[in-house]
Formats: sequence, structure tokens, C-alpha cells
Amino acid sequence: MSLIKKLLAAIVAAAITLSLCSCGEVVIPDEDGWVATWASAQLAAGADETPYDPPLKENTVRQQIRVNIGGEKIRLTLSNEYGGVPAQLESVHIAHLNEAGENAIDASTDTAITFNGGSESVEIPVGETVVSDEIDFAFEALDDLAITIKCGKYAGSTPTSHTGARCSTWIISGDHVSDESFVAEETMTSWYFISELDVWAEAGAKALVLFGDSITDGYGANANQFQRWSDELNRLFRDDPDYDRVTVINEGIGGNAVFGGLGTAAKDRFDRDVLNIAGVRYVVVLIGINDIGYANEDISLQITDEYEVMIEKCHEKGIKIYAATITPVNGNGYYSELHDDIRRKVNDWILNKGKFDGVIDFAAEMADPNDDSYLNPEYSLDNLHPNPAGYKHMGEFAYARLTEIWGEK
Repeated sequence: MSLIKKLLAAIVAAAITLSLCSCGEVVIPDEDGWVATWASAQLAAGADETPYDPPLKENTVRQQIRVNIGGEKIRLTLSNEYGGVPAQLESVHIAHLNEAGENAIDASTDTAITFNGGSESVEIPVGETVVSDEIDFAFEALDDLAITIKCGKYAGSTPTSHTGARCSTWIISGDHVSDESFVAEETMTSWYFISELDVWAEAGAKALVLFGDSITDGYGANANQFQRWSDELNRLFRDDPDYDRVTVINEGIGGNAVFGGLGTAAKDRFDRDVLNIAGVRYVVVLIGINDIGYANEDISLQITDEYEVMIEKCHEKGIKIYAATITPVNGNGYYSELHDDIRRKVNDWILNKGKFDGVIDFAAEMADPNDDSYLNPEYSLDNLHPNPAGYKHMGEFAYARLTEIWGEK
């Protein structure tokens, strides 16, 4: 073999070796590319979450989001996954909000989002999503943005939405897509059609998806205060120069369960809400308490079997998957000796038997120090969900634990 051929063979062999970690997973190299800076898990809006006076049809809806990292080029994904008719959107704009919780925008930043090579209107078929053109739009980390949509004749009586936005959405009759501000005729706390905002990011940016139920979705957090544990984790990462390019993507759905509950079952939405998120490299799974709360027999093995499927799917794609232990519920209607026994069995599997890449032991951290079947009263809203102080503590603990795990590598 010639010297050149030997060198080429050595280079190829080295490349193959470097592409595998010790456990055989493919290591995805850092490179510039699309990374989600905000997203939400989609489901059908219920009667209480659907605007009626005025409806979305032929009217304007302005929605606020808070991004993780900034950039200068974006693309927006819109969803009609649960709509019964094609969703006609006549115009979609993005701008900077002047203040969280208020619908006034900085009009100088108002930018039309286009589709299919330049069209300001788009029709989303039933059961599908659309991705916008690449749009030049500059913003910084933790900016509050407004996405304003003028809906067409068909917007759906049960629109695709995320019902637990925890921040205001404003609806007004007619076309006000570029108005600097307006007096809303109806204010909701759900998002409609918007499912993901990606930013073109430099090498090193990665998405961390938080996959769960109402505890991840932030039930009990105050509107427009950004008090979910994902929000606290996001803030802490922005302040840490070692991890300020890790985005925190909340894919929680209140009432969701591994095998059912509100929205598509977690086992069936995992690909959509984790594997298909732009730039995903990590996921934290915290789900199962709704399955446990309604169980009338031991379902611990069924839950952990589904965790194993999630682990396998992530490892096949080189994604690190972490588990959070399920927090206690004594004092809530979900509690019984059977339910607590199931929860403890699942947590024992997570801590000692599962093949997760790391564990965040929320159960121990959030428990009452005098009785670990209860949440710590300091952090409890209703003996099931944390209060705002509890969510803040969860974010702080998750930050400490994740950076500890990553620092060990």
C-alpha cells in the first residue's frame, strides 16, 4: 500500500473512532444550523380555550412568546394537526413586544413571515404543519416577541393550540396584523397554530427538551410571569457562559399521560415533540403521575417499558436522555397506598435500573423532609403541583444537576 493510501486509511479509521462514544452512540458534531429557540406541544383547543367573541375566523390574533437564544434568521412552524378544516392564514407577522403582558409592539421591527417562496398567506391542510421561508429578523436571548396572525375564512372551530401558554393572547375583529397596539376584544391564555420558532445558530447551540405533563407545563404559574421550571432553567443557562447556547424547550401538556390523558398520549407524541425538534441533543422526561393517579392496579412495569422505548429512540439518534423522578402526591386525590407504591417502584427503576444518561431526583428534592409521601409545603400548590416558589426551586435544582452531569463528561 502506498504512503498516501495508508494515510487516507488512517484518517478514515480515526474518523470512525471519533464518531462513536464508548457506548456505541453516534456523537453528533457541532456545526451551524437550525435550533429551536421556542416551541410548544400541540393539542386540540377545548371549548374553554377557543375564542368565540370574536372568533379567530377572519380576525386578528396576537400571541407572545419568550425566546431562549437570539439570532438574525428564523423560520416558523405552524400546525393544523387537530383542525377539522384547512386553516387559512392571510398574513403572519413577527415583531418585538414592548413589554411582556401588553400587546404593544415596536412597529419598527414588524416583519412579514412568508411561505412557499414569498407568499404572505398560507393554507395548512388538515392534520399537517407548514414551515415558513427563512426570514431575516434580529433578536436577543430572552426577548419577548409577538406573532400576529390575520386569520382567513376558515380557521377551525376547534383550532390546533397549546392550551397552557401561561401568557396572554389577544384577539380583535378585522385586520390589525401590523397595528402598533390595539384594544383586545378577547384575551386568552392559549397559543394557536404556532408550534416552533427556530433560529439559525452558530456551532455549539443545542436544544434541551423538557417532556412532561402539567408539572412541566407549569400549572399554577401566574400568567405573564414566566414561572415554570423551564423558565427558571432558561434564565440560569443564559447567565452561564458554559451553557448559554443550550435552549430549553418546554413540551409539557397539562393532563397528559404516558398512555393517554389530555392531548396525544406521551408515548405517541414523543417523536413529534422530542426527536423532531430542531437541534435537539438532550431531553428530560418527567411523566407518569397521571397514569398512576388513575390506575387501579400496579402499572409500574408498563410505564418503565415505555421509558425503555424512549431511551432506545434517543440513543439511536445520539440524544442524551435524562429522567426526573415523579414527585409525591399525598394529600391530593391521586394518593393512595397503591398509587404511592407504583410511584416508588417507577422511581426506583429510574434511579437504579434504567439506562438513562442521568437522573434529576425531583422526588427527593421536593419532598416534605418530615414525610416523603408529601410535597414540601413550602413548594406545594395543591399537594400535586408546585407553586411558583416550587417551580423556581425545580429549575435551580435541574440546572445544578444537569451542569453536574455535563461537567463529568
